Amino acid sequence: MKIQSVNISGQTFGNSRKKFDVQAHVGSMFDNLHHCKQSYNSQDIIDTVECNNVKKVLVSSVSGLNPEGSEFFQSELNAAKDIELIKGNDKVKIYPLISCQPGIAKDSTNIEKLVESGNFYGMKFHPTLTNKSIKDNFEIYSKYFDVAEKKGLPCIFHSTTDGKSDPLEIIKLAETHPKHPVVLYHIDLMASPEQMSKTIDNIYDSLKNSRSNLYVDISWLTGLFDNAEQNKNTIKQALEKIGSDRILFGSDAPIAEMGDKEKYGKFADFVEETVKEFYKDKPEDAEKALNNIFYDNAEELFINKKWFNKPVNETVADKVKKSAFSGKKGLWITAGVVAVGILALVAKSFSNTNKQEKLNIKPKNIDVHPSQVKKN
Repeated sequence: MKIQSVNISGQTFGNSRKKFDVQAHVGSMFDNLHHCKQSYNSQDIIDTVECNNVKKVLVSSVSGLNPEGSEFFQSELNAAKDIELIKGNDKVKIYPLISCQPGIAKDSTNIEKLVESGNFYGMKFHPTLTNKSIKDNFEIYSKYFDVAEKKGLPCIFHSTTDGKSDPLEIIKLAETHPKHPVVLYHIDLMASPEQMSKTIDNIYDSLKNSRSNLYVDISWLTGLFDNAEQNKNTIKQALEKIGSDRILFGSDAPIAEMGDKEKYGKFADFVEETVKEFYKDKPEDAEKALNNIFYDNAEELFINKKWFNKPVNETVADKVKKSAFSGKKGLWITAGVVAVGILALVAKSFSNTNKQEKLNIKPKNIDVHPSQVKKN
């Protein structure tokens, strides 16, 4: 899909606004769009996004989203091992998503064990690529949602009306876990204007009635700038119906055009221009919306996660429950377990405080996910 010229007068490719790109990829796949094999790595992503002021990127393994038996297929386990090794640099932090295979995997046992590492920031689903439709595998997808909800991992879906990754089915899944965040990549990839409007209305209706906690990213709505006006209309409809606090900036980097840093920058400028058009004569509203879309929404959803109510420490709770039988002995044991738990927390807090004082670091300024390596 050739990118046509777009009016970007007075703009710099990629603009100076910091960005959090919620959709990028590593691994190998067969590109059905261009009918060829493709392999991507973290360097490909960084080469594209770093000069466009992208600070953070969510990355999934396309190898873990191939259909079973295909040349590039990787199991959930192997794809997870590979994606855990991915690294960013001092300017671009990379956050791995775990590639999920409900339907290929017959239960959620493996994925539950894999996310115990705490190294993943969300669960990625691509029913179209894995060839396991949501509709025909609804129960197992729902079990994966149980794991995601328990661990505080947003669920992210490739979304297109193709009988496999249908937005309607994603919405139904999301409504089985109404408070858990679910992201629809592309809203409804390559949909006609009428179909796209219908999908946005369905998302709006679910949100309005508090049946779900849906978000959308605006990558590859249709053919990037080939259908510039249609894409503008879609973004404006999403702003009107869904709101800027539920729209995320994503690119699909480094796939196709989004592997080109100049075209990536043009796309970012296109989004900025469209949002400013929507909020014409309301510059403060436009600025807030742009900050939401390009960075703040993703930061809250995937990093800060104020939405996630962590479960009570099950180990201590279970010990208390087991020891709380009738009689004096039970009471003494219960009191002892609680006391040990409190002392352990105090000791841990005291130890952490000492370490912070020695390093002259204030707890609120600690970045628990620093970039691990520098770019060569």
